[in-house]
Amino acid sequence: EIKKTLQGHDVTTDGEMDTRCEAENLKGLTGVSPFPLDPGLAPLLLFDDQHDGEASDDDTIFLYSIPKRQLLGRRADGFGGHRYWLTPQGWALMLHLESHKSFLWNPSTLERISLPLDQENLLQAAQSSRCLLSLKPTDPDCVVLVADLAHALIHYCHAGGNQWFKHEHEHGKSFNEGLTTLGGKFYAYDPFKRQIVALEFSPYPKFSTRGKLEDPSPVGYTMFDCGILECRGELFVLSFCYHGISVRHIARIVVHKLDVSNGAWLKVDTLGDMVIFYDSCRGYGASFHARQLGLRKGDCIYFLMSDDKALYVYDMKRGTTAMHNPGPSLRDSLVPQFLLPSASI
Repeated sequence: EIKKTLQGHDVTTDGEMDTRCEAENLKGLTGVSPFPLDPGLAPLLLFDDQHDGEASDDDTIFLYSIPKRQLLGRRADGFGGHRYWLTPQGWALMLHLESHKSFLWNPSTLERISLPLDQENLLQAAQSSRCLLSLKPTDPDCVVLVADLAHALIHYCHAGGNQWFKHEHEHGKSFNEGLTTLGGKFYAYDPFKRQIVALEFSPYPKFSTRGKLEDPSPVGYTMFDCGILECRGELFVLSFCYHGISVRHIARIVVHKLDVSNGAWLKVDTLGDMVIFYDSCRGYGASFHARQLGLRKGDCIYFLMSDDKALYVYDMKRGTTAMHNPGPSLRDSLVPQFLLPSASI
């Protein structure tokens, strides 16, 4: 079952209005910069016409508060003149295009942590890239990783270092499926080889694989996509299942966690009071306690889809998906990013 949104309300496929959902509030839309962010507004959707964080002359963005169902400010002080990468840890990697200065920025507190100059234009050249942090950015052992998915490259620096490095690897397919961090290491999952790829820095990059694991993909579906993330201190894999050949209709999301001792995937039937946010377009996610975010309900997976401005919410218990329209003024094909709270890693 899929719920659709009509004029700010959720409507089930049979047309019945879901009165539990509040109408969309557009009165908060102003020209004033929303930063620093009120922690009570997070997590948010960030809408930007810039592709893949590439800077442009237009510094206008839209922010949509998921807990408040509210569209926020439109002027992005701090983003203009920069290329940026949002991380699942709530920080943004910023690259000033003229000076080549790079730094980590916390949109909630405006705190900045200086990083090395991008002297060789490694970050600027990265394509279809995503960024993750191995540890809290205040930890001297924190590694800032930028994965260039178009060229099977990683660019990295240490929080207290003085140089960005480039490293080629042979795990491009795994990295394209998604990345996460756990215990100071980076992890990817290759559903075709059924193996976990681990990346650690000591201080240089070292890859290792674990497999072959049993196949966690559910039966009875024509297609599925996988995503890996950390949840409750364990590695989880989400399987997005489709009927037919359409990837616009997710019939089910199946969740497994890794049993490290036995090298097997265990099915997870409930998340309890936890919620998961997963960016299907960029291949990363994070988990939180629902009450921590001011959300009324746990046991849900919030996710995004390509070429779609909507926010989708999968209810683990009911097996249904609700679609939320963040605003009629937003172009339908404008895909947002999750701007998540700063989390402990």
